[in-house]
Amino acid sequence: METTLAAKLNSYKNNYWDFTEYRENKALIKYPAMMVAPMQEQLLQNILQCDPTITNILDPFVGSGTSLGEGLKLGLDVYGIDINPLAILITRVRLEGVPNEYISEGISRLKENIELFLGNTIPVEFINIDKWFRKDVIADLSTIKRAIQQENNIQIRRFFWVCFADTVRRYSNTRSTTFKLHIKEQEKIKTMKNDCIQYFVSRVSSMYPEYINKNTKIRISLYTGDSINVLKNFDDNSIDLICTSPPYGDNHTTVTYGQFSILPLLWIDLEDMDEFDKTLLKKFNTIDKMSIGGKYKPDINDINIEYEDLIEGISEQKTKKVLSFISDYCKSFKEMARVLKSGKRMVLTLGNRRVDNKEFPFDVLNDRLAKKYGLKEEAMVTRNIQCKRMPTKVSNLPNLGSVNSMSKEYVKIYKKI
Repeated sequence: METTLAAKLNSYKNNYWDFTEYRENKALIKYPAMMVAPMQEQLLQNILQCDPTITNILDPFVGSGTSLGEGLKLGLDVYGIDINPLAILITRVRLEGVPNEYISEGISRLKENIELFLGNTIPVEFINIDKWFRKDVIADLSTIKRAIQQENNIQIRRFFWVCFADTVRRYSNTRSTTFKLHIKEQEKIKTMKNDCIQYFVSRVSSMYPEYINKNTKIRISLYTGDSINVLKNFDDNSIDLICTSPPYGDNHTTVTYGQFSILPLLWIDLEDMDEFDKTLLKKFNTIDKMSIGGKYKPDINDINIEYEDLIEGISEQKTKKVLSFISDYCKSFKEMARVLKSGKRMVLTLGNRRVDNKEFPFDVLNDRLAKKYGLKEEAMVTRNIQCKRMPTKVSNLPNLGSVNSMSKEYVKIYKKI
């Protein structure tokens, strides 16, 4: 008798899906809310056992590229979308890697050029750079940038840029305890040790073996833009598997991916990045404003499912934000369902955030959208979130105090009928 996917996923021991021992130590940069790689690997392996005809995978909210990285290992063609240009750069480096035959020489040249340019490089300039970086740090980061630009191989340069992005974040004047841009206390800025060149060189030298290109012939297609508009260019019934963790709310009130990324993006040579709308860099919060639900202009006509009970108890001010997110997400889900082939699966890792200390049932919203667009729930896994990079308490509310942040995730697997 054939084992169903639900039976396979439920056959693992209690708390298996928590992956309590897992620590992400191969990432070039600690991108916010990264997916758990071994969990995605296990899910994909089980799904491929049930359906070996799958040849491609789509992640319309690709982030740091975890799901596509696991799909690539399993021989699938990969398609990824993200509004954040830094996310696309990180994902491209993760998927394409660096050429083994050139990387050692490239690192040697990089070190030589840093030494050569140190003390005689014109400092980089952009608006408010002196607010976010000390002058000595600006000088050293400018030297690193100039040295990276001398490398001829684009894959190696991109690898360097991601390591550089991590260095920029680490030696900026913004607090490391939040993804939002908040300036550190002046005393901490003054006393911060500046060894950014040593740190950057160490990261490059220690991390490159994890990114050696396997010379795969697998198709890699990445797109910078919002998922709604990019997916409109995909054919109906063209995707075998969708595997993603969509945003659980608008970026402003959940995870500010754009604010996390903007300082590195102002330093990186944009010529080495995938094409994107440069107005995303106009202000520090533009990427977050352009993300799902970020415009705060909900179009109720786009919400073609019951939603009133999902927002009960939320203040009028916050309701507008939540409805804006629901409106945009409904359009995105519709496009995901359209491009998915009949009989194929959509795997969503979801979390229910709290708004005004009330849980917003994002899992229920997805159930209703699935039913609306001809998908049926096939299996579900509940897991405890380990190693959270968010505080356990957030948002002090009048008369309510601090609010608990999410502690669980739900992996929903839908099948298109």
